[in-house]
Amino acid sequence: MEQAVHRGCIAGYSFLMTEIRSQEVHVGVTAEALKTFLQDLRNLEGLLPADKVKGFVGTEDEASFKIQGGLEIRLTRTAPAFEGDVLRLQGGGAPFPFHLELQVSDRGTGAAAAVVCEADLNPFLRMMAQKPLEALFQHIANAVEARFGRA
Repeated sequence: MEQAVHRGCIAGYSFLMTEIRSQEVHVGVTAEALKTFLQDLRNLEGLLPADKVKGFVGTEDEASFKIQGGLEIRLTRTAPAFEGDVLRLQGGGAPFPFHLELQVSDRGTGAAAAVVCEADLNPFLRMMAQKPLEALFQHIANAVEARFGRA
């Protein structure tokens, strides 16, 4: 049986996408330089918390790793490069559908960057996962700032 899928609705049942966003960080490199670095997913390894992530495997287009608790996360680029200011990554492996956006924009004296996740979390999963995901995405943003220097 085929299901019609619409944003916010699957076969007549509505769901709520949860947006989790890091704080924006400002770095002392150009937006183009930062985009070039981030679009190679092998570079993600150095931005993840080493004490909470194990078994990182990455290529230019895909990355996978296990987070504390043994859950394997897979990320795949949905386009070969940034589309405007956004690199979209499709997530897999988690017990809920999600995607990530790495957002990078020019700020004159450098670049601004943020990590945004949209996840289909039911209320129970939201209660369990939101805080750890917020911490993970903020860690990634802070690691970008630490690597490239604050603008």
